[in-house]
Amino acid sequence: MERYLLVIVVGTVGGLLAQRFNVPGGAVVGAMLFSGMTVLFLPKGIFLPSSVRTGIQIILGITLGVSVDRSLLTLGVKIMPMAILSTIVLLTVAVCMAFIANKIGLVDFGTALFGFSPGGMTGMAILAQSENHNGSVVAFFHLVRIFTLFLVIPLLVKVVVYLQHKGIL
Repeated sequence: MERYLLVIVVGTVGGLLAQRFNVPGGAVVGAMLFSGMTVLFLPKGIFLPSSVRTGIQIILGITLGVSVDRSLLTLGVKIMPMAILSTIVLLTVAVCMAFIANKIGLVDFGTALFGFSPGGMTGMAILAQSENHNGSVVAFFHLVRIFTLFLVIPLLVKVVVYLQHKGIL
């Protein structure tokens, strides 16, 4: 029981610190990194019972559900074609990357596909685990993607806005 409490406390501290210092991915990434590092140092690791994992999934689902806004209804209709096209392109790339990762022996195809697919880190990692794939590896793939995107996208937006302002684009 002490091990669970330790991981919860350390994960909470990590999440709050990451949120406080504007770490890409915020509280989720901080909690995952701190609790993950803690578990690495525990002699037998930690296993969460399925009932606890289900409870966490429900809380995550509710968190995403309450973020829905009525403006999404009108905007959603307008952006639906681009969202579908983007999904098709990203999934095509994800399948190709997963196939390559599997063929060169990095991970099984399912873990790779969950890792390379578009989506949120926590959701995809939990979904991968529920389908008997390696959720930790999936979370790592997404963590690398999120850190990279959080560092590159703001810079890219500034460059494009600057170029648009100068009339170059």
